[in-house]
Amino acid sequence: MSGQTPSAYRRLILDLCHGANDAETMRAAAEFARLLGLDLHCLFIEDEALLTLAELPFAREIRLPTHQWSPIDADTMAADLRQAAAEMRRLLDEIIRSVGVPSAFEVLRGDPAACIAGVCQAGDIVVVAEPGPPMARTTHSIAQAHAAAHGSAAAVLLLPARFKPRRGPVVAVVADPADASLGVACEIATAAGEGVALLLPETLAQSGQRAGVDGARQRARALGLRPERITVNPVGGAQAEDVLHALAGRRESLIVMTRAALAAADAAGASRIAAARGAPVLLIEAEPQTDQPLAG
Repeated sequence: MSGQTPSAYRRLILDLCHGANDAETMRAAAEFARLLGLDLHCLFIEDEALLTLAELPFAREIRLPTHQWSPIDADTMAADLRQAAAEMRRLLDEIIRSVGVPSAFEVLRGDPAACIAGVCQAGDIVVVAEPGPPMARTTHSIAQAHAAAHGSAAAVLLLPARFKPRRGPVVAVVADPADASLGVACEIATAAGEGVALLLPETLAQSGQRAGVDGARQRARALGLRPERITVNPVGGAQAEDVLHALAGRRESLIVMTRAALAAADAAGASRIAAARGAPVLLIEAEPQTDQPLAG
């Protein structure tokens, strides 16, 4: 694998406090950053609301294994957060040394959603680690942090629970040959030494017209893909289930689609696709992008 960068992106943002604090997710993010030649920017966010709560005289916490309620000490909580950040940094340093990727570690204090919104900008890809256990799905701070990531100017990389990187073609869900996801998918596939699988609407895929299949294939070839490494398959609609049906029997390494690829009524569709396929989904902006050579 080479470390070339799709021209639109420069940093991969990893929020370590909201679903991405296990070693497997950290390693997957580091390897994805290396693949694309991106800097890995890690955030450890100290939730200001928790620290404020700890200062209230009536605040209590339940202690294990006794299950007894005890007062919360604000100084102890702050020290615990500092220790957690230090331990997280040590683990990340080990992973980063083995993977070999430029990185930064930033500790912020404040509202998690506001911190993420303030850091993420156009040109970033922010990792959203999909929660596995049922309890994680209802954690309010995780939900808010993920909503902030989706609402930011950054692209979003959805990592399914217990994700392990694998080889396979990069899938692009495209509306037409000018779709932004086609260009990004081809650039990633070229960097990874993989092929690309284009999912086109049935109306285009069945027509075989230059504006449909031929146009998509031609653009993929212009971006460096050999003809034998390009496949085109029809997708029957704009729901997550349509995409899953089109992917049946495949083993893809990544799925790229625009935020507008799925119907507005299917807001959680991309997450369902990531979970069902066990593959990351990269959500990008819908505007067609000018194809640029990969940065060295």
